[in-house]
Amino acid sequence: MPAQAGIQFLAEAWPPAFAGVSGDDSGSRDDRYPLWCRMNISAEALACDLLTRHDSAAAIALEPVTTGMSGAGVFRAIQKGQAPRYVKVAVDAAAIALRDEIARTQWLGARGIAVPAVLAIDDRAASVAVLMTTVAGAPADVSALATPRLIVALARAVNALHALPAADCPFDETLDARLARAQAAVDAGAIDPAEFEPRNRNTAPAELLRRLRAAPPHEDVVVLHGDLTLGNIIVDDSGACGFIDCGNAGRGDRYTDLALLQADIVAHRGPQAGAGFLAACGVSHWDAAKARHFLDLYEFF
Repeated sequence: MPAQAGIQFLAEAWPPAFAGVSGDDSGSRDDRYPLWCRMNISAEALACDLLTRHDSAAAIALEPVTTGMSGAGVFRAIQKGQAPRYVKVAVDAAAIALRDEIARTQWLGARGIAVPAVLAIDDRAASVAVLMTTVAGAPADVSALATPRLIVALARAVNALHALPAADCPFDETLDARLARAQAAVDAGAIDPAEFEPRNRNTAPAELLRRLRAAPPHEDVVVLHGDLTLGNIIVDDSGACGFIDCGNAGRGDRYTDLALLQADIVAHRGPQAGAGFLAACGVSHWDAAKARHFLDLYEFF
């Protein structure tokens, strides 16, 4: 594509099915890839347009990074002398999810939670692009911090998030809201049980959802992240933590976060680290059945 404002597009970073997307909707592209890769829309053009408006004379390398579960495309904007920034681009239904992520990220940032700062937005109704800063550090799943320091840092960050006044949060991530979204995904045929955890792999999505509806636990509502894996927490060498991919943040049961993160800590650092994390969070009694409930609900997200 033509360079804009000194922007160099590093297309070779894409897997073959992404590289050189030019708007072909012939059906030849793999359906596993985002919608904008199979439509008459150039994601890289949307990203470049946003950067052109924000950095009109800058020399920037734009590198495709990955795609998120929401279907958004993610690009790293590299400029000499500056920390990398990120551009997210989405169209149609994925654009709705990205707008939600932008709003929730800004809401958290305005309340002192370390999240990416939103630098610029290009919203065109059918598409949206956003330019964000990075959070300093490395994802917690690859952090070099010793386990005792890491779990204390994670607990401190999670407790600060959960301490925000839930009554002030406009984003609904309670059980009713999440079950409704899960039902919509099941009705649309968007849930593949082959991607479930082994314990649920032989269970039809509709049956798993029926079980979850039949026995809802009591909710302890806080402000939560909503997709709290180690990969969505950035930790620096001092132990300071920030959160990324905040599109499911809102008010909901604290086990939405705690169950997922505790399981991820156990997978990466072992059972003792998982127990240490809960203790550092001040959890005096761990309800394993409630944790399983929220882990099963996460299968739909």
